[in-house]
Amino acid sequence: MVLIVKALPPTPPLQAVASGGAGPPSNSPAPNLAAQDGVKVFYLHGNTRCPTCRTIEAYAQEAVQAGFADELESGKITWQVVNYESPGNEHFATDYEVVAPNVVLAMFKDGRQVKWKGLPEVWEHVGDKAAYFAFVQTSLREFLQTHQTKE
Repeated sequence: MVLIVKALPPTPPLQAVASGGAGPPSNSPAPNLAAQDGVKVFYLHGNTRCPTCRTIEAYAQEAVQAGFADELESGKITWQVVNYESPGNEHFATDYEVVAPNVVLAMFKDGRQVKWKGLPEVWEHVGDKAAYFAFVQTSLREFLQTHQTKE
């Protein structure tokens, strides 16, 4: 048996803001991470994007929008998609210990990152959309609550 694989060109990163809408594609480095206090929900991916990777991104964005619409609207939570293999973005892989596409929660206060948490378990839940949504929303809610109790 012969397997023929076709390489696809890399997909440029899309950047979404508090409203959850996507901005224009860009190959430029991600903006300053500490620009705003609150929680950034990152979907971090590489140049190669399989259907499962795209589903993980779509489900994560939907889960955040469905469970945290008010926080997105106020800017307390923002959504950002980053290609960690794009020039200038390589630090994301190191900063967040990413070896494969992942969802990462990062808390910023007083212009600096104070904590972060990776959610590699999204890979385990991607086959069940309801379980995936519950996992992401519960993880984000707990992440927000642990920070609020320390203030």
